[in-house]
Amino acid sequence: MMDTASTVPDTVTDFLAGLDRCGITAVVQGSVITFTVEAVAGARAGRATPTGVQIDELSMWPQCPPHWVHFPADVGFAATNANVDETLPGWVRHSRQIAGWGDATEPAQAWIAHVRSVLETAS
Repeated sequence: MMDTASTVPDTVTDFLAGLDRCGITAVVQGSVITFTVEAVAGARAGRATPTGVQIDELSMWPQCPPHWVHFPADVGFAATNANVDETLPGWVRHSRQIAGWGDATEPAQAWIAHVRSVLETAS
């Protein structure tokens, strides 16, 4: 996890703390927060898969979730709007909408569930 000094926006600190409360260890790598999740269904079910969020996308956390989901380039999707802007080397970010955001008691748990559901459609 990152040292949450005063230079880190509160929204980033809140996101990291939420992941920690959910038992997820996150690492800050440059401008991306990375952590590992497992899909519960689909081709990647049961496989630990790294994922990430660009720090700038957390400026409105938890009121507004990140739009882009980052994965290593070997995580593929049949249909996706993707690019390598603001990603780690060897990673791709995928555009994914979230419906019904804002009613979870723990926003980080809702984000983890979203990422897992995205992974269910991955190859």
